This record gives sequence, C-alpha cells and structure tokens, in this order.
Amino acid sequence: MTPEEESRLVRLEELVAHQQAAIEDLSRQLTDAWKDREKLRRELARLSDRFEELEDGADAPSANQKPPHW
Repeated sequence: MTPEEESRLVRLEELVAHQQAAIEDLSRQLTDAWKDREKLRRELARLSDRFEELEDGADAPSANQKPPHW
C-alpha cells in the first residue's frame, strides 16, 4: 500500500468514526425528544380532560354567549 493510499484510508476511517458518533448522538437525541413528546401529549390530554370537567361544572355562561343585559 502506498503512503497516499494509507493516508487516504486513515482519513476515511476517521470520517466513518466521526459519522458513527454523530449518528449515535442524533439517535439518542431523537429518543429523548420522542419521550418528551409523549410526556407532553399525556399532560395535554390530562389538562384537556380537567378543563372540560371545570367547564361542565361552571355556572357561568359560555364565553361565546352575550350577557343577559345586552
């Protein structure tokens, strides 16, 4: 193997190693983001249910209705 070929091979191996590390990092970030998304989705569903419960139990007129004196 010539020195040029060996140098090129070393550069390619370094590039592959950096790309592999980047892919692993991105995969970890994607997994974390997916977990956060699911947590937020569950929290939104819980808050939506709670809001509906409060809205159903409220004696006040709906926000879309005009007050009776209009």
